[in-house]
Amino acid sequence: MGKVNLALREKFIRDGYALFRGVLEPELVESLQAWSDGVLEQQDEAHFARNRTTGSMVLIDWAMAYRYDALAELIAHRRVLAAVAELGFAEPKFGHGRIISKPPQSPPLFWHEDGRFWGDPVSYTWQPIQCFLMYYLTDTDARNGCLRVIPGSHRKRHALHDQAAPMHTDELRTYANPGDAAFQRAEGEVDVPVEAGDLVMGYGRLFHASHANLSDERRTVLTMWYYPHFVDLPERTQATIFSLERGNGETGTGPSTGLQARLEPLRIVYEGSAEPIATQWAPGPALA
Repeated sequence: MGKVNLALREKFIRDGYALFRGVLEPELVESLQAWSDGVLEQQDEAHFARNRTTGSMVLIDWAMAYRYDALAELIAHRRVLAAVAELGFAEPKFGHGRIISKPPQSPPLFWHEDGRFWGDPVSYTWQPIQCFLMYYLTDTDARNGCLRVIPGSHRKRHALHDQAAPMHTDELRTYANPGDAAFQRAEGEVDVPVEAGDLVMGYGRLFHASHANLSDERRTVLTMWYYPHFVDLPERTQATIFSLERGNGETGTGPSTGLQARLEPLRIVYEGSAEPIATQWAPGPALA
């Protein structure tokens, strides 16, 4: 494990996110752009209609990771793992990801947080259970749909906890009601503009959204879900994660190259008998 950046770790725990510049090489960004464009071309019109505010919502599972070298390189990238370690998390595990690609002239993404573990006491502590690692494949700012976050909302109740739907509803995905609170400006929000190849890492339970894409170009982000320090989590939490993610680990085949073999330490493995905790999308009163 590399040296922990204590100042950055403290900021990450306080604000709920961290930005790492220039993590991915331009060649890898280009490969991932070409790969994701190819996957998006295989989706039908109904997929995009169902996901108007995200643009797309294509699952990245372990079968994909084994099939595509560029994706395997991303998941096990040494600079990525070094960035996670810089925050003090030495043994991350990969769960799944999504290709989220906003087409030109598309609406904003709604405010939401992905904290499906609110029934677990760990969610009310500083310790992250699940984190997103986002890689925008083009330079991104407020004009073409950059990320927006509400710092601190992963540990402190915000008005949106009582105003926004706790799950991704069809109404939100299709932009059926632009006047919904989830599409409005929010107290404390900040933009997170990035350059292609940067990494944004954040708590899954942090409120985040994105601006509309008002440009004439597609804006794609690969959102990869990791459990940054699985071995430190209580056994019931580990059992819960394994139960939720094991469907994304059924590949049918094992690694066939050295690159793919690098993925194996990132697999989620749990062999105990603890009872998983039921999924709960909305925080309880303990989030004050």
